[in-house]
Amino acid sequence: MISRRISCKPQNDNYRRLADYIADAKNKGEKTLYSWNDGCWAGDNYQLAVQEVLDTQDLNQRTRKEKTYHLIVSFRPEDEALLTPEKCKEIEKEFAKVLGFEEHQRHCGVHKNTNNLHMHIAYNMIHPETLTRHEPYRDYFKRDRLHRELELKFGLKFDNGRQKNLEPKRNNDRAETYEAHSGQQSFDSYVKERKDFIFKSLDNAQSWQDFHNSLAQIGIEVKARGNGCIIKDKHSNTAVKASRLDRNFTKGKLEAKLGQYQKPIAAVQSKDEQERYVSRPLHKKRGELYSLYREAIDGRKKAYEEIKAEQDERWNKATAFWGSKIKEIKRDRKLSPKDRSRLLALATGKKTETIEAIKADVASRRAEVRKQSPFNRWNDFLKWKAENGEEIALQVLRSKKEPIESKPQAEFVKADPSAPNWKLKQSQFRVDSSLAWKDKRKLISIAKMLQLQAEEKKRYNISQRIERREKDKDGEFKSEKPMLNKLSWRVDSSGNILYTLESGGMVKDNGDKIFFSMSDPKAGLVAEKLAKRVFGPNVVMKGNEICRKGKRKLRTMTR
Repeated sequence: MISRRISCKPQNDNYRRLADYIADAKNKGEKTLYSWNDGCWAGDNYQLAVQEVLDTQDLNQRTRKEKTYHLIVSFRPEDEALLTPEKCKEIEKEFAKVLGFEEHQRHCGVHKNTNNLHMHIAYNMIHPETLTRHEPYRDYFKRDRLHRELELKFGLKFDNGRQKNLEPKRNNDRAETYEAHSGQQSFDSYVKERKDFIFKSLDNAQSWQDFHNSLAQIGIEVKARGNGCIIKDKHSNTAVKASRLDRNFTKGKLEAKLGQYQKPIAAVQSKDEQERYVSRPLHKKRGELYSLYREAIDGRKKAYEEIKAEQDERWNKATAFWGSKIKEIKRDRKLSPKDRSRLLALATGKKTETIEAIKADVASRRAEVRKQSPFNRWNDFLKWKAENGEEIALQVLRSKKEPIESKPQAEFVKADPSAPNWKLKQSQFRVDSSLAWKDKRKLISIAKMLQLQAEEKKRYNISQRIERREKDKDGEFKSEKPMLNKLSWRVDSSGNILYTLESGGMVKDNGDKIFFSMSDPKAGLVAEKLAKRVFGPNVVMKGNEICRKGKRKLRTMTR
């Protein structure tokens, strides 16, 4: 179990929008397993309780900070079999007690739309009676201790947490979020990897210019910002607080050693650097895929620049042409005021029409370029390749992260010779005569699922033909509807293939295990069939987890 507070600026704080998202009101609860509210006079009326919270927040006009505390509690896939609505509500109450929100209003919901079942909690930070704002102090430590207690209490899988005997890490939530979603190294991580070099440079420096001179070798600089300092990338506006690097790396302690802060001089700014920050991928065994990604990104950037240059040229020509026409009409003294006004309106309309046509053409061309490479980040590229049948991209997504070498030229890692040859495996799979030709270009797992779908549809059609002759007394068919009808799937940033059934259940293929939603009995049946196709007939199950027999000591599946 892990939890995280989602920070929000006061101007973006909107409790109703968050509560509607938690209940998935926009999509009628498609991704919400169940939702509830607590601490409200409105009782179980969810929307009325939302209005009650808004009225309470409006009564406090003193605070200029946000009034909503948004918490996400995420569970392991294995935990889903143990979690019931009653247990989730009990877990939420424990978090409210630890954070000091026990008497506060809140809206909660459990979402099933990702690989990990997770719970959203929106706490009203304004107390309903005293109308004072409550801000939990050092809440991350309190939540971390609670995680371990709840894991023991409910028998959940253990997650790593902050150790009491170690110095707490000064985490940067935004940097971690960027790395999780993009699969690329953040600037914060780049700086921390060079912490030893930075402190060695500080120890050897006799002045600010000496320090700036050393930092220029790795493409960073220290700048004064308000009452503190920041570490900034020399080639962009990306920066992090210097105190995040270390407690001793503050403006006061830097000035105590180097004197009053001084900006780097021109000679330091132009100094040749040995390396610089580049958002390199965090995955190992990425091979040629990263070069293809860079080639696609650079090609799209070049295409956008060409389209922009052509747009500017056409725009300037149209503006100049119709601008001259409008001036001629204004200077023509032979025209009556009525005719001049009519011609000016006509010319202005033509100018606007021409410019709008240019805009529409440019938008269409940009959309076409975007369609050819519909991704911005490395993770998005891997998911796009995987969803288009590239098994190697899927394995890269599933590969574990490892520290990136500081050498700027080390962009590619050679493939592990002991790793399975996915190209060979996929080529052998594509000669399977039982698959439709269009499905052979997909991922092996997806192709197996489509195979199940086709077989189920065939059986359903046969049963319908038989039952047309023998209907029951009500005149209805006895055969059940296919479970895999309207099946959809996607690949997430961790390389998990998520299948969503028409009934709302979810089946998750993690590569070596398959998980399914406990709330939907059909999901368990589909997961069992898929597991037998992917792993073979000998599979075992524990709770909502299925894997190969012999992978772990589980009880044999009984269905």
